Amino acid sequence: MPQILKGSFSSRLEKIWAQIRQGEFDLKHFAERVGKAGIYMSRTPKYSWIILLFLVLSGMINQVDKIIIGLASVPLMKEFDLSPSQWGVVGSSFFWFFTFSSIILGGMADSKNTKKMLTWMSLAWLVIQFTTPFVSSLSGLVLTRMILGAGEGPAPALSTAIIGKWFPKHRHGIGFGAVLLGTTGGSAIASPILISLIEDYGWRSAFVAMGIIGLIILVLWMIFGKDSPQEIGLPPIQQESQQFSVLSKISWRQFLPYLLSKNFILTVMCGGCAYWLLSVQAVWFPAYFTKIERFDGTLLKLAVSLPFIFAALCQIGFALVSDRLYRKTGDIRKARINLAGLMMVLSALCIFLANVVSSTSMVILFFTLAPGFAYVILSLAPAILMEFFSTHNIGKAQGTFIALASSTSIIAPLVFGYLIQNAATEAVGYGYAFKVSSLGMLIIGLLFWGFVRPAKQNHRINIAEEHVL
Repeated sequence: MPQILKGSFSSRLEKIWAQIRQGEFDLKHFAERVGKAGIYMSRTPKYSWIILLFLVLSGMINQVDKIIIGLASVPLMKEFDLSPSQWGVVGSSFFWFFTFSSIILGGMADSKNTKKMLTWMSLAWLVIQFTTPFVSSLSGLVLTRMILGAGEGPAPALSTAIIGKWFPKHRHGIGFGAVLLGTTGGSAIASPILISLIEDYGWRSAFVAMGIIGLIILVLWMIFGKDSPQEIGLPPIQQESQQFSVLSKISWRQFLPYLLSKNFILTVMCGGCAYWLLSVQAVWFPAYFTKIERFDGTLLKLAVSLPFIFAALCQIGFALVSDRLYRKTGDIRKARINLAGLMMVLSALCIFLANVVSSTSMVILFFTLAPGFAYVILSLAPAILMEFFSTHNIGKAQGTFIALASSTSIIAPLVFGYLIQNAATEAVGYGYAFKVSSLGMLIIGLLFWGFVRPAKQNHRINIAEEHVL
């Protein structure tokens, strides 16, 4: 055999070649091992990393658009004379149409040009960012948040579909983790800057600044973005080996039964915990730090930005750990499910502890840890769903996951607003709200960790080619 390779891999090939010549090669055993190691066979095109960079930047814009409203909560509530319940409505309104657009437009990512979809969605975000500074009433504020939510709803499903086109299966963890790194890391960088802008130039300046940044990124995406590897003359990424069943493109009616499985429902519930905390962090954390903990200046910026910094480290760190475990074991439960379940349980404990400790440093510590642990499910869920659904239908699956999981973001700001307004004091109301959140996250995290299990091979979804109705 030609000596063109070096190292252990070359030695293995030489051993196989010797077995073939001696008639001792076990073809069946070799085929089984190749099937198990199939996740290593697809190479990642270099241009994939450019596409991923744009998805990271898009995720940054997407998330910062969400949190600006929270960073400006105190001056906004004062200018518009809003009660805690009314502010809860403002925080909730973002997700009213977010859910529906996640399903409807997210499902379209399976069949439409993803570059064009991301372009139009980004344009919608820009329009709202430049429009919000002219709002002068509660109803106008709610309307802009509703429209922004509708425009940003499909973004996670769209990112998932794009990553599915550009990255092989063993790179999904790092791909999804990097996108969420953009959402959390971008927020960590943007938060203190935006707080300073709000303090010096008013809350409207923050929206204008993000609009300008978004416009620059959109122009670059329109120039360099690509829908798939085929556009630059590369073959499509092969995601599935023989060990994985193939779910062809099917209609929503045919797809619905698979969304009622125990695995999907528990994954949605665990993701719902993350979205619950995400909306609370965006809408209520800054107000809580300002009014209850009495943080201001540098301490406020630190308390707001540290959770995003830690969450960013968690996204990329646990994604790398998860991918490494998956490459070593090929087991989705060991690599993804156990990790996400454990982190959700730890997040629930941190939320509880943050509300009972009295030390300022400990409050900041636990409020820093909680979001980072909880959001691990959001970076691993797409990779988990890829195990249950093929790339042909991952847009539908991810869009539905986002729509259902994010529905908790509609409820959480309203629950917090109600409890805060109707408690004896605002501090007591916050305490009730955080403890309820902690208990729910603990229970659901344990259920997800214990009962989400990949189906056996003969139970995997296996549907022949059918026309999309």
